[in-house]
Amino acid sequence: MISLHPHRIDLQDRIDSAIRLIDATHQTVAPPVAGVAANPISREARGLVVVLLFAAYENLLKSTTRTLLEAAIRVRVGNRRLRPGFRTFALFSSAQSLRDISEKKLYSDGLPNLVIAADPGGRTCTIEANRFPNDGSFMRSSQIVLWCKVFDLPRPASILRRTWAMVDTIVIQRNDIAHGGQTADLVGRNYSEADIRQLISDWRDDWLHFLDIVEQRGSTRDFYRVP
Repeated sequence: MISLHPHRIDLQDRIDSAIRLIDATHQTVAPPVAGVAANPISREARGLVVVLLFAAYENLLKSTTRTLLEAAIRVRVGNRRLRPGFRTFALFSSAQSLRDISEKKLYSDGLPNLVIAADPGGRTCTIEANRFPNDGSFMRSSQIVLWCKVFDLPRPASILRRTWAMVDTIVIQRNDIAHGGQTADLVGRNYSEADIRQLISDWRDDWLHFLDIVEQRGSTRDFYRVP
C-alpha cells in the first residue's frame, strides 16, 4: 500500500551529513591534551549536529504525513468510511470555516456544510494531502504523541526507545541556536564526541524503526478505511 523507502534514504542522507561533520572536525592530528579540543570548531560542530538531527526528524514526520494522506486518497473510499484519524483531515477545511462565522450563518451554512462534508456520498474523499496535525508545540514530544494518536499507532515512547527522552532537549537546543538564545559552541559543550556519535546513531536507528512500524501498519487498506 505504501513504501517509505524514500523517507529512509532521505533520513540516512541527513544522518550521514551529521557524521561527516563530526568526522571532519574531530580528527586529532597530534596526541590529545587533557581539556583541549582536537579541533577549534569541534564544539560548534557538535552544536550544529543538533540542528541537523532536528531537521531530519521534522522533515521525516511531515513528509511521512503526506505519504499517508496520499495513500488514504488512493484507497478511494468516501469520507464516511475513513478511519477517524483520516476523517479529521477530510473535515478540516469545513471545520476551520466555522471559526469566524456568525451564529446566523453557522446554522444556515457552516454546520450544514460540515454535515455534508462528513458524508458527501459515494467515494468522495476531501482529504488535502498537504495538511499536518500541528499541535502548536513546534515539534516537541507532544507533537509525536498527537501524530501517533491521529494515525492510531503505538505510543511513541515504545518505538523511539533510546531517543524518546532526548526529543524535547534536541528541539529546545535547536531553537536556542536558530533564534540566537545560545551559540552552537555553547550547545556543543553539552556533548562529548562519544556522546554526539552515540546520539547520531540512536537517532538514526530509532527513526528508521519508527518508519518500519508506520510502513507495516500503513500497508493494508484497513489502516485507512473502516472495513
